[in-house]
Amino acid sequence: MDRDEILALEPSDQRARKQLTPEEIIHIAKKLNAFWQYDYEAAKQGRVGLHAELKSGLCSDGFFISRILLEQDNICEIFANQLAIKARTALCLTHTPIPDYAVGIPTGATRLGEKFARIIGAKPAEMQKVDGKIKLITKLQPGETMILVEDFITRGTGFAEAIQEIEHCQPETKIYEWIPAIINRGGLTEKHICPIGMVYPLAIANIRINDWLPEICPLCNMEPQKSPRIKPKATNENWREITTSQLPK
Repeated sequence: MDRDEILALEPSDQRARKQLTPEEIIHIAKKLNAFWQYDYEAAKQGRVGLHAELKSGLCSDGFFISRILLEQDNICEIFANQLAIKARTALCLTHTPIPDYAVGIPTGATRLGEKFARIIGAKPAEMQKVDGKIKLITKLQPGETMILVEDFITRGTGFAEAIQEIEHCQPETKIYEWIPAIINRGGLTEKHICPIGMVYPLAIANIRINDWLPEICPLCNMEPQKSPRIKPKATNENWREITTSQLPK
């Protein structure tokens, strides 16, 4: 499918309702200009281009932008349906009831979480980023249950912060141990988060992307010409630069 066909795809279309493969997710993301990946073959031909500097300071050879991927309502709905398939399977296999609430971890998964909640039959909860920190806005009753939704997972710092916020302000809430996400990009299989214990990414696709410290990054240290780092999300111009930096002149 080309870009126009993807943008016209209805969530009710059978092609959108089946479980998407990692290759299909990458195809959609690339067609919507929401995914960049370093081109090692182009580098061998002298087009070393740019590579990504992450918020953590690490270097990376791949980058997704969920704001672009999910900005169209039909695409966001399609991915929410995909997450619901994964979540329903996990709930069914463990005989776990539908949670009372579902919430998308801000800000990338906010709308995704709202749609996901409606699809699985849970109430949407609200979380916001306030002064750079995740805050739970919705007031829950003691004993109510909640599932968190992510867009992309690398090391799980976002959902760890979200879980700790819920535990801090509403400690009697039961948080489900699964984290439905579109893509697990860091290879994470589980994470221990106090005080609830182990949590498990439940991704539509596990797509491994490399991250390095700058001092050992093979792209920073490439010979004879180094690849400069750039923060892809800092500005729209940065995203344009990194996605076009290895194209033939």
